[in-house]
Amino acid sequence: MPVTVPKPAVLQTSEASISYHDVGSGPVLLVLHGGGPGASGWGNFGRNVDDFKDRYRVIVPDQPGFGESRFTDDRGGDYHSASARVMAEFLDKLGVKKAHVLGNSMGGGVALRMAMHYPEKVDKLVLMGPYFRGFGHQLLAPRHEGDAHLRGYFPNPSIEKMRALIEAFAFDPSTIEGVEDVIKSRYEATLRPEIQAGYMRMARPATDPDPRSAFDKVASVTNKTLLIWGRDDRFCHLEYAFFFMSALRNSTLVVLRDTGHWVQVERRAEFARYVCAFL
Repeated sequence: MPVTVPKPAVLQTSEASISYHDVGSGPVLLVLHGGGPGASGWGNFGRNVDDFKDRYRVIVPDQPGFGESRFTDDRGGDYHSASARVMAEFLDKLGVKKAHVLGNSMGGGVALRMAMHYPEKVDKLVLMGPYFRGFGHQLLAPRHEGDAHLRGYFPNPSIEKMRALIEAFAFDPSTIEGVEDVIKSRYEATLRPEIQAGYMRMARPATDPDPRSAFDKVASVTNKTLLIWGRDDRFCHLEYAFFFMSALRNSTLVVLRDTGHWVQVERRAEFARYVCAFL
């Protein structure tokens, strides 16, 4: 049975129109989705909200170019920095002085950029398989099997391509509740020209004016950080977890066996326990 998505609110920043859900009360937990085709905030984290809303005010936005959020005055630059800039202003407009930030994959990279560029806005970080351009060296693991599914999805999306992508996210696709509905809804989203354009904007390389190495950039983040990693992640292999733990000196790493890139979906109950205990 398809999951009913509650009606989102919309907030305009100087650069983007942001669609978001705001649920619960308590310390603010900003939740940032990944960058796969058809991704959205509620699509990635809607079920997890129930696990956090009694303890936290959970804010779940669609990042610019995804879901129902759009750049309205794109100032350029790499996507992670642009979205971090938008998210910092988004929190300001909501009256949020400081938030814990939780991010998966691309969302983890945006969370790191927020901590780097807007440290006054970020309390603790929770990162699951974060992607930060240029970071880490692949030494032992095979080439990322998941990358081919991402690179080959556009310009000709299909239900078969989406099925292969979603199944690659998980160690065991049967752990994805309502997996057929997830495949169908995300595939249909990718048929929209504005979604395709948003994905291409995210994937477009851009020069970072910061001359430091990627390692030094990540190492500049001093926030207390929880890294949660799927042992069988096909997109961000386990070896990268140790690079991040090395760079983030104030971090703790949890590795879950028989788990892929979607820790929050595949190991929902354990994920919630680890996050709540850490925060």
